[in-house]
Amino acid sequence: MRSYAVVALFHPLEIGTTISRRAWPAHITLASNFTAAAAPDRVIEVVTEAAPAAEPLNVRFGEEALFGPNHEVRVRLVESERAVSVHIRLTGKLESLPGFVPEEPAYWRDGYRPHLTLGPSVTATEGDRETASSVAVVEILDSDAKVLALLHPRGAR
Repeated sequence: MRSYAVVALFHPLEIGTTISRRAWPAHITLASNFTAAAAPDRVIEVVTEAAPAAEPLNVRFGEEALFGPNHEVRVRLVESERAVSVHIRLTGKLESLPGFVPEEPAYWRDGYRPHLTLGPSVTATEGDRETASSVAVVEILDSDAKVLALLHPRGAR
């Protein structure tokens, strides 16, 4: 079984790039960590079906909040009906993969809250607007994540 996630990125990355999970670039998680027995190509195919690249993902950053079991993770909530609709489509498709198990089921479906995790290199001000440059399928590798595929919406900068 492999572990994956699906994220919308604001700055370009290359397929094959490995990212430290402690230093993620700015992104909106569309489908949080999950495991599946499916081959990476099948996961990418399912994501491509569920997250069509026809429209860019435009977001508006909202208020700041604290996430995590100890409320120590600073985030900026994201206002985007499209992020929510893509999450719902992804959930429906990904759950059909063999061996699918979400790492944190509470953050799926009704528990999904689109957000930008804040950190030393990731900041945003309430009211700022941004457009995702791509949707990435990543494989979670212990303390790193590897970009397996990138979907580029038309009109994204």
